[in-house]
Amino acid sequence: MRFLLLYSGARALRLWLMLRCPRTPRFALAKPIASLKWRNLFIISSFWILCLASPVFSEEPLMINQILIHLKNPQVIYAAGRPQGILKSADRGKSWFPARKGLKNTSVYHLVISPTNPQILYLGTFGGGIYKSADGGDSWTEINNGLGNTNIHALAIDPAKPDQLVAATSTGEVFLTLNGGSIWTPFSQGLPFLEGEVLETLLFDTGHSSLLYMGQDNLYSRSTAESTGVWEALGPSLKNERITHLAFDPIHKILYAGTKNDGLFSSQDKGKTWKPSSDLFKKQWIQRVILDRSQPPRLYVSVLLKGLFKSADQGKTWKKLDQGLPLNDDILSLAIDSENPDRLYAGTHNNGIFVSTDSGNSWTAPEVKQEPVQSIILSLASAGEPGVKNQIPGPSPVPPPAFSKCTTCHGWTDPLLSQKKTYWRVPPNRREWSSTVRRMGPGAGLSAGEEKEIIDFLNGYHTDSSQK
Repeated sequence: MRFLLLYSGARALRLWLMLRCPRTPRFALAKPIASLKWRNLFIISSFWILCLASPVFSEEPLMINQILIHLKNPQVIYAAGRPQGILKSADRGKSWFPARKGLKNTSVYHLVISPTNPQILYLGTFGGGIYKSADGGDSWTEINNGLGNTNIHALAIDPAKPDQLVAATSTGEVFLTLNGGSIWTPFSQGLPFLEGEVLETLLFDTGHSSLLYMGQDNLYSRSTAESTGVWEALGPSLKNERITHLAFDPIHKILYAGTKNDGLFSSQDKGKTWKPSSDLFKKQWIQRVILDRSQPPRLYVSVLLKGLFKSADQGKTWKKLDQGLPLNDDILSLAIDSENPDRLYAGTHNNGIFVSTDSGNSWTAPEVKQEPVQSIILSLASAGEPGVKNQIPGPSPVPPPAFSKCTTCHGWTDPLLSQKKTYWRVPPNRREWSSTVRRMGPGAGLSAGEEKEIIDFLNGYHTDSSQK
C-alpha cells in the first residue's frame, strides 16, 4: 500500500509539473522540483490522494516531437512522439493511424527522410536508439550497431549522400554512418565535454551539402566528407547560449538560431557573427524555427509558454498565432506543406496535432485515436514481450543482482533482461556502456562496485549472446 501511495504521488507530481512547465523536457524537471515550496508540496499531496483512482494517471498525453511531410507526395505525413511512437496520415492530415511495426520503443524524438528515396526513413528514440524503415514507415528495423548512446536528440541526413547520416545524443556525443545505419562510428572530435543532458540540433548547409551545423552550447560546423576533420566553433557571441533549433533562409541567406535562454538570433555570414532578431523573444526559450517557400519566406517561431509567432519581414515584426490552438500548451514541432505554403501542421506537448490552412491564422485538430498505453505496449515488437522465446540460441548471460536497479524507470528490449511493461525500452546493443552506467548510477543508487559489475555485464552481453 505504501508503494502504491508513493507511486501515485510521484505521478501526480509529474502531472503538476507538466501543467506548470508543459514543454520542460523530462531531464529538466529536477530544477522545478528543487524549487518547490512546502505549500506546493502540501497541495500536491492532497491532490494525489483525491485523484488516486483518476484514469489520467494511467494514460499519457499525446506529445508530438516532430512532423515530417513526404518529399514527393504531401498527402503522406508522419508524426513522431510518444506514447504512440509514429503516426502516419495518407490524406494530408485528416486522419492518422499508427505506423510502429517493428519498434520496441515508442518514445520518438526525431525523424528524417531520404532525399532520393522517400520510402526510406530513420527515427531516433529516447533510450531505444535508431530505427530504419525501407517501406514508408510500414515496418521498422533497429540499427544501433556502434552507437555509444541510445538517447537520440537529433538526426540529420546528407542531402547529396542519402546513406550518410549524423546522430546527436543526450550526452553530447555524435555518431556518423556512411552506409545507411549498418554501422555507426564516433564523430565528436573537437566538441567540448558537457555536463548533464545536452540540447542539440543539426542542419546541413543547403549550399554545401557536406557541411553540417550543430547547435549545442555554441554553434559548430564540420564537413562529413573529411573523416579526419574536427568540429569547429563558430560565432563566439552565441557561446553558452544553448542552441535549440536552426533554420536557413535561402532567399536572404540568413541563418537563424533559437536558444534556450535568450531568444532568437540571426546571422548573415553563416554563423560567424550574430545579432538578436527581436526583443520580443529576449530571455525566452525558442522551441522551433521554420520558414516556408513563399516570396518572401515567412518565418514561424514557437516559444516556450508564449505560443506561436509569424513574421513576413525577416523578423522585424511579429504576429501571434493562437486561434484554435490549446491554451497552456507548447508547440514542439512545425511542418509546412511543400505544395501549399499556407497549409501548416503543428505538434503539441499535450494535445496532439493541429492543422492550419491559412498560414497559421486559425487552427483545427484532426481526429487522432488515442490508444490506451497498455495497448501500445502490447503492440510493440515481440522480441521485447514477456513470454516470447529469446531469438538467441543457448543460455543467456545472467545479470548481476544490482542490475534490477537498472529496470525501475525503463524496460529492456530483451525479455531476458526485463519484462517491464513500458513503451520506453532500451536495447542492450553493442557499445561501450561505461559513460551511460556511470551517468545513471547515482540516480539508480549504484555503488562503484555495482557500476563496474553492470558495465562489464552489458559490455559483454551482446558479444556473449551472439556467440552462443
